Amino acid sequence: MKEQKPFVTIFSPNFNGSKFIRETIESILNQTYSNFEYIIIDDCSTDNSWLIIKEYAEIDERIKIFRNEKNLKIVKTRNKGFELSSPKAKYFAIIDSDDVALSNRIEIQVKFLENNLEYGLVGSNIIIIDKNSNIIGYRKYPSDDEEIRKVITRYDPLAQPSIMLRKEVIDKIGNYDEQWQVSQDYDYFLRIGRYWKLKNIEKPLIKYRLSANQVKKTRFKDMIINTYKIQKKAVEEYGYYDSLLNKIFRIALRFFTIAPKPLYLFYKLFFIKKY
Repeated sequence: MKEQKPFVTIFSPNFNGSKFIRETIESILNQTYSNFEYIIIDDCSTDNSWLIIKEYAEIDERIKIFRNEKNLKIVKTRNKGFELSSPKAKYFAIIDSDDVALSNRIEIQVKFLENNLEYGLVGSNIIIIDKNSNIIGYRKYPSDDEEIRKVITRYDPLAQPSIMLRKEVIDKIGNYDEQWQVSQDYDYFLRIGRYWKLKNIEKPLIKYRLSANQVKKTRFKDMIINTYKIQKKAVEEYGYYDSLLNKIFRIALRFFTIAPKPLYLFYKLFFIKKY
């Protein structure tokens, strides 16, 4: 008898994602790995994305759809995704409703976590796409746990839409901290790193969309403030190693809370490599 592959929950939060959500859903349905449920939570969208989500749920029983009774915002919706995950799921994969998974993403990540029990999560490098799904660049992250820890109090070296977690990680550390309405993923990864190793697959496994309404652009100042506070907490409360270089970066970060635009331009220049 063929051994059953581990069951995976894949999760997308959605708010007004009608322009891109078809591409996201189809990228999950076309995975080479098939033993999963796909949970989509709509956060009271005002466009027609809920109709699109329902359309796909009718044609594939692996898609489980929910709609918030009121707009809960992103952090509470992400936490709801944790809570709705099937008890039989061993892993929990995240993809946002405007991003695209490469066809072997889930298969590669499950294989890694099955073979490396000391790792709590696995992400990947990412391909950058624009609103028309054209490739405009890529982002490379540190790969192994040691490299990740060298920079993790300087910047977030993990891309949330590329992440797969062990469900036991969620059971141990709980949900996202709702005080962080921006950069909540950064704090969450730091909490995971207290107990498990962290990993990025060097091969890109998702296409990450840059769009005009993206948080990094519309709420960049909030992101800077939260990033500084989260990094400070990581050193003082979580016990992360902090190099002199990381401290210098954090001092500079405080300046950019006053003038965030230059940092946004720096971010685009150095963290998005052109194809």
